[in-house]
Amino acid sequence: MTTLTTTRLAILRTMGALHSEPLQYDLDSLRTLVVHLAPDLLCADITRQAWESGQLSNAPLELRQALLPAIAQTDTVLVPVAPTEQQFDDYKAPPGFRTWLAQRFDRLLRWGQRKANRPEAIHGMAFETFCHTVCALEEMTWRAADRAAYQARTAALAENILAAIRRDPGGRVLVVIRCQWHHTLEPLLKKQAGNWLQIVDYREL
Repeated sequence: MTTLTTTRLAILRTMGALHSEPLQYDLDSLRTLVVHLAPDLLCADITRQAWESGQLSNAPLELRQALLPAIAQTDTVLVPVAPTEQQFDDYKAPPGFRTWLAQRFDRLLRWGQRKANRPEAIHGMAFETFCHTVCALEEMTWRAADRAAYQARTAALAENILAAIRRDPGGRVLVVIRCQWHHTLEPLLKKQAGNWLQIVDYREL
């Protein structure tokens, strides 16, 4: 009889450039958190080509200044899972009122991130609901092609994460992603959850 091996997966939400601001959830806090969790695999939002070539100048700030120093202190293996280099900010609304509206939603999200401040709050239900609502409204301002590209990238991101788990089952996997992706990525991963994959809060990893 084959014994089923369960992988535990948690999603750690980040805030991009705001980690460099004097918030409790700053780069040092993010780095310390990852060192403390010490997952077996860390799925990072960077393409395999960029990771293998060492061309990290366009990589997210939190990867360069927090995640890489963190994994250097542990036995964690970084797995690049980004299908493309696009980030949430790269998807745009057409010029005019929709661009103006998208900019206001973006400012509102950053205000909410600063108010949340702590990693526990960023991962709490109140901020999750706020972030989901603001991001969904901003997505509605985008061009149809950008919405489709965003959805396709999220689906490919989920597949890459699942492929990494299937190659190395039974471990503790931390997916580090900006909070804007969370509300579309997590449902795709949860569809696959079962006896072989358990999705948990990052504090339970």
